[in-house]
Amino acid sequence: MTKFLLGFFSFGWLRGLDFLPPLLLRLFLAPMLWVSGSKKLGLFAGSGIEWYNPMTWFDSATYQASVDALSATPMPAPELMNGVIGGVEVVAAFLLFIGFAVRWISLPLLALMGFTILLALGSQDPLTAGKNMLMNHGFTDATEDRLTVGVMYFIMLLSLFFMGAGRFFSVDWFLYRKLQKKIHMKDTATAEENIDDDIDDDPFDIDSTTEGRNR
Repeated sequence: MTKFLLGFFSFGWLRGLDFLPPLLLRLFLAPMLWVSGSKKLGLFAGSGIEWYNPMTWFDSATYQASVDALSATPMPAPELMNGVIGGVEVVAAFLLFIGFAVRWISLPLLALMGFTILLALGSQDPLTAGKNMLMNHGFTDATEDRLTVGVMYFIMLLSLFFMGAGRFFSVDWFLYRKLQKKIHMKDTATAEENIDDDIDDDPFDIDSTTEGRNR
């Protein structure tokens, strides 16, 4: 009975699908970051794009509009920061899509979201702004409220930072398995099939820490 209750409340039978949450977060965030970053850089925004001609990929009007938008905020060196932010978002979109260095790229994205939240707050009191966001918007008016958008993305990125890229569908996971296997083969004379068993508990398991404590 105890084992049944443990499985009933822990949903241990779903462990094989624990790669889905980080995968879905990555696939949700990647295209949005790509669109945001490419607009800031003026990439693929013009009317006469020819894919075989890289000279047509850049649109100066779109780029300048993004710089002007940053100039309206208390941002130092708006042209430089526009290029940096746009570049980070484009690179992050690619890395999130393939699942490589996900925790590392989450850090600058978290910093960007934190800065976005500060800009959205402006001179407002944080507690009052948070109360208004919950009472007036209830997370349903994200298209109109920059603070809500910033908080939502910050929470998603923070979750991704702690979960990592996820198992199976990420470069991070394959690299971890490969490197861990090399370390085991170097330090011990264990057969290869036993090495695979030793690295079953990896940091890309969402419940790996809990599983390790129960052994």
